[in-house]
Amino acid sequence: MNKLLILCITIFFYSCSDTNSRRLAYALDLAGENRTELETVLAHYKDDPEKLEAARFLIRNMPYHYSKDEYYLSLDGKRYRPEIASFKGSIELKKHCDSLMRQGYRAEQRNVYDITSLDSAFVVNNIDLAFLVWRKPWAKNVSFTDFCKYILPYRAQIEKTSSLRQTMMERFIPLLDSAKVTTPLEACMLLNKQLKEVIKYRNTGLSFYPTIDETYRAGISQCDGICNLGMFIMRSVGIPVAVDFTTWVKMDLGHTWCAVLDGGRFYSFGPGEDQPDIHAKMFSKIRNRRPAKVYRSQFDLPNLTKNQKDDGYRTYLKSPLLRDVTGEYLDKPIRIAVSVDENENIKGKKNNQVYLCVHNFFEWKPLAIGQRTDDICVFDNVVGDNIFIVADYSKEKEFRYLTAPFYISKTGAVNKFIPRMNDVKSFTLTKRKNWPNVEHTLSYWDTAKQCFSPLSYTEATESTQIYKQIPANALLHFTIPKRILNQRVFFIENDRLKSY
Repeated sequence: MNKLLILCITIFFYSCSDTNSRRLAYALDLAGENRTELETVLAHYKDDPEKLEAARFLIRNMPYHYSKDEYYLSLDGKRYRPEIASFKGSIELKKHCDSLMRQGYRAEQRNVYDITSLDSAFVVNNIDLAFLVWRKPWAKNVSFTDFCKYILPYRAQIEKTSSLRQTMMERFIPLLDSAKVTTPLEACMLLNKQLKEVIKYRNTGLSFYPTIDETYRAGISQCDGICNLGMFIMRSVGIPVAVDFTTWVKMDLGHTWCAVLDGGRFYSFGPGEDQPDIHAKMFSKIRNRRPAKVYRSQFDLPNLTKNQKDDGYRTYLKSPLLRDVTGEYLDKPIRIAVSVDENENIKGKKNNQVYLCVHNFFEWKPLAIGQRTDDICVFDNVVGDNIFIVADYSKEKEFRYLTAPFYISKTGAVNKFIPRMNDVKSFTLTKRKNWPNVEHTLSYWDTAKQCFSPLSYTEATESTQIYKQIPANALLHFTIPKRILNQRVFFIENDRLKSY
């Protein structure tokens, strides 16, 4: 039995090594004219096995990473990107951008892929600096595997690569050295206090994806910019950090934050904001901030072995760089199993790939990918006490809804919102506080039409509208014509309004 165990372990490691070799060869082939630069990196470390493996790790994962490069292009072909720090505020910068468009500039975007653009000097410098901080007291117990995943990488998400790593080291390492911190968590909490003076949450007025350098110079950004800079600073000083994110289920849009690895466990925090000791608790204590799904952006490929047939729908959920980490947060996730409705609109080809969607800013947005077997759709690792709908991607290249919207309890019980048109109720709805003079519209989800259909009110006052024909068991939406945030769906139960 011992010999068999040793044989199995040996085969496993040889298999992993063989896979990594194939991926490295694939990456070098993709590099094209940039291959020489990457081979120069490998040759540079030929006598240093540990740094050589770190270089291989970066290169074999480069094909999956790129910078989102955005700029204004003038009529004569000149590129221009406004400097955020040069403007007094978001309004001034937005006016400047609007004036550029009136002058004939147009907004351009391109993806610059790491595998074809990064030069040897940048990669070697990044590796050498990362190894320097790995020897620091707070990082010395970080394993080589975790070092490669959460300290070594030169980027967070799709921001432009930055050469500020040494600048960050020189500015922030003395702070950690003088405090004599000994763990990544201690180092993160100390440095995060300092980040309050470095970066603040504020709209910049520039609609382009933020870069590390401009966010650092301006000292302001929104979620992505703050997290990318916060993660970059943390990794630059040897603190293993990743970026997590969610699409909200009880309010509109979504949120991004960071998580620090210490002792095999991740602790979430907001860069320059909430500390790790309170951040995760706030998710569960504040109802609107309870995420139903949380994903982590990885530099390497945690989902390399996924072998699911793809339906062709394009969504961030299919990125091989995402890791589902919902279970790391405080609310207990469950498995959702919901049956497909009997509906003329969904007859025809059955797709095995299905999407769990949440109503977010006037549309159903995919939150998770699941599997359909016969007429049952299953989604793993989802937090309940939320409202969803299930869809697939049809052969006509559009979403089609396979179920009515439904409420899922914390334990997995499903209640579908199928309106009972012969069972109507009366209810008085209060208008939004800042919009008393605007006529509001109450709609219900029509399962036959697969859309929200409006209802007529019978009476109105300055602050209310009264309805007497609301179908029982209906999902409702009470909106004004202006598309403002957090006009949430709701239902009525026991004469009480329950908003989601």
